[in-house]
Amino acid sequence: MNTFDERKKGFESKYQRDQEVEFKVRANRNKLLAQWAAEILNPENIDEYIKEVRVSDLEKPGDDDIIDKLINDFEKKSVNISKEEIINKIELFESEARSIVSKQS
Repeated sequence: MNTFDERKKGFESKYQRDQEVEFKVRANRNKLLAQWAAEILNPENIDEYIKEVRVSDLEKPGDDDIIDKLINDFEKKSVNISKEEIINKIELFESEARSIVSKQS
């Protein structure tokens, strides 16, 4: 294997690790976000609700799907939480999740 192939393999390995870290961060962030929402909404089955929120993020790229779900859920329960508040929580929990994942590595 020549130097170019070794560098290529190294970059591919780093990319794969970075993608795994980002997946873990996003999964942890969504769990924290779902737990926060569940505390406010008090659903019958908290674990099922957390799963629903986490799965909702898989519908389309970005955060719009999970934001839309939470806005709809809050509106159904007449809870007045704005989109901006949800986005702020996403940012807060992403930072927290990144810290959790970095400690696990």
